[in-house]
Parts: sequence; C-alpha cells; structure tokens
Amino acid sequence: MTSHVICVSSNVPRLSSVVRQLLPAAEVIDATPDRDGRSEIPLNTEVLFGDTPSIISYIKNGQSKLKWAQSTWAGVESILEAFPKVPEGVIITRMGEGFGRLMAEYVVGHIFARELSALNLYKQQQQKLWNKGPVEDRRMLTSLTIGILGVGSISTEIAQLCKAVGMTVWGLSRSTKEHNSAFDHLTTLADLSGFLAGCDYICNVLPGTSETKNMLSGDVLKCCKPKRPIFINVGRGSIINEESLLSALENKWIGGAILDVFSKEPLPSESSLWSHPCITVTPHISGPCVAEIIAEVFVKNYEKYINNQRLNHIVDWTKGY
Repeated sequence: MTSHVICVSSNVPRLSSVVRQLLPAAEVIDATPDRDGRSEIPLNTEVLFGDTPSIISYIKNGQSKLKWAQSTWAGVESILEAFPKVPEGVIITRMGEGFGRLMAEYVVGHIFARELSALNLYKQQQQKLWNKGPVEDRRMLTSLTIGILGVGSISTEIAQLCKAVGMTVWGLSRSTKEHNSAFDHLTTLADLSGFLAGCDYICNVLPGTSETKNMLSGDVLKCCKPKRPIFINVGRGSIINEESLLSALENKWIGGAILDVFSKEPLPSESSLWSHPCITVTPHISGPCVAEIIAEVFVKNYEKYINNQRLNHIVDWTKGY
C-alpha cells in the first residue's frame, strides 16, 4: 500500500491535524488559506483535500502533478462554473456524506420548534404575557407527513430521523429508485403535484442543476393549499425564486418557510425574506463542516485512491453534481 503526500487547504478548524491523526503514516501538509483566500499549496501536490476555492485556484494555476482533489463542500456549482469540462488528468470528488446527521437534526429541530410554537412563546415571554393560545392547536408528529425532495445519502439521514420521531416520510427523485426503508413512500417527478399536496412539511435537499432550477417557481405550490405545508430548504436556493416563494405565502398555498440556502449568498439586506413573519432565515449552517466528520469521509476515499479503486462522489459534469 503506497502512501502519498496530502495537502490540506481549508478554513475548517483543525482539519489538517485530524487528518494527520487518522493517517499517521502519511505526510500531511497544512496550507490553510489566509484572510484573502490565498494558500501556499506545494507545486508537487498530488492529493489535495480542501475548500472548493482552493481547489479551483490550484487547478487553474496549471499544476500538472495534481491527480485527485477532494472538496470539503457538498455543492459543486462553483466547480462547474470554473471548468466547463472535466480538468484533464484530475479527479474531483465532493463531500457527498458527512453532513447528513447534522442536517437531519437541523430539519427535525425546526419542525419541533414550529409544532411547539417555540418562537411565539419566546416573544410572549419578552412581553411577560401568559397566553396558551399558540399551543392550543398543537399537532403530534405522528400525525404529520414530510416530503423530501431527493433520496440520496443526506436525504436518507433526514428521513431516518423524521421516522424515528414518528413522522410519515415520502421521498421524491428524478427517476424510479429501489426500495429504501427510510422512506414510507417513494415517487418521481412525474407525480410532483400529488407529492406536494400530501405533505405537512416539504424539505428540499436537491442539488442545484439545470433540472432543479425553478422547479417550485411560478404556481407549482398552488397544489399545496389544502394542507398549507411548511417549506424547508437545505438544498439549493435556485429551486424556487424569491418572488414565487413570497407569492406562495401571500396566496396561503404554504404556511411558512425555513430557509438555509439562497440564490444569492449572503442574502442581501434589502431582501423581503428577512422580515417576513412566516419565514425563518439561517445563514447556510444546516450542514456545518466538522473536522472529525469530513476527515473520516476523506480517509475512506483516500484508502480507495491508494488501492486504485473507484472513488466515492466523483463530480459528474453531465449530471451537474
């Protein structure tokens, strides 16, 4: 088994030291980017584990030694924008796992908060107001259905935790999938309207591609009006434009939105999403990079790399993720 020099170029705290602990026989070089995003990546780097901007910058510099770059990010839009076609001689992999449990806890945590009227009760506390009104129509989670757009590894972890707290879980994918025990029901895009109409919560986990762009824009969410579900977005902001989302709320097609991702980030201060009473905004933190978790994902791929096996989560320019 051959060992390689590994360069870690990431702003994730302690990442290089964690990789060094997990791979004591390998030479691990730390090239943490400075405040301007610049990093001193050695010219002879063959294996690069880093944030997407570091990977893009290094490849654009034309360093011929690089064979494999593992991104710490799950999204690949910026990679596809930087390189219209696959960079010659380089395999690029994304972080296809490692965020699932954290994102699942984000989703379920916000569902709990909504169903328990936590925010309204907190506001009442600030006013020293004793009022049981916000929880008079409280629902049990066992009575609720969540529909998850996407049935990949992250979606599956969200589904598992939702099922663990008693929710019925539906999953939607582009094409027919094999049975997945995390989901009570699986369907495809052909049944999008029926899928949306049956949900109490709709959670988007889909990547940003030409197929998913504006998938929920226009009057697509009109079918939701009977149940007025809460829309949770931890996938990509491009699935619905801001105008359509606000229209869906105004027309009472949906009952609220929990948004962690946006078409433009940071979300501009002039955006109406910030102040809408039915919207919760968080700054793209549903799946934070935890050094120990993403390092383990890298190590699994590294073991495949040195054994000449196919790597996990290779970026596919055709599919867009």
